[in-house]
Amino acid sequence: MKKVFFSALLALAVSTVAYAEPVLKAYAGVNGVWLDSPIALHLPADFELGGNVRASLSPHISGVGAAYYGLNHSYLRGSGGVRFTVTDAANADLSMGLGIQYHFASEPSIRPEEWAPDVSIGWRPSPVNAPKLVVIGQAAYGLDSGRVTTIAGVRYQIWEGGVR
Repeated sequence: MKKVFFSALLALAVSTVAYAEPVLKAYAGVNGVWLDSPIALHLPADFELGGNVRASLSPHISGVGAAYYGLNHSYLRGSGGVRFTVTDAANADLSMGLGIQYHFASEPSIRPEEWAPDVSIGWRPSPVNAPKLVVIGQAAYGLDSGRVTTIAGVRYQIWEGGVR
């Protein structure tokens, strides 16, 4: 696992392409969480409230982090890692990414502590009327547990800064 973490840090360090986009953004959010399977025709196992941050290191590479509280199972969880945008980085209305994050939690039996590669999508449904509102979806695969965790949620941008 140390090699994966070192490789991610190295990728972040060498990505120095400058562009006129805010480097740092913070979001408040709410998630529906399916803990053991992809989204199906049943209610989420939990709902979470919390926030996300991202630091853009280049148009296609970002450091990401999150902290959330699970309302039903009363847990705190966080994550941190790197995400690579695989769509047009100039299109802020639709973004898809591949990444890897380390997940940690106050209740590891509910949200295991492990590295998890993920795939995610972010969509701004109304860029003119609600430019800070983003609808998201993400699925992650726990490398140690083999569990698939899926979230669907809404984010609202609360801060941005650090223009290059």
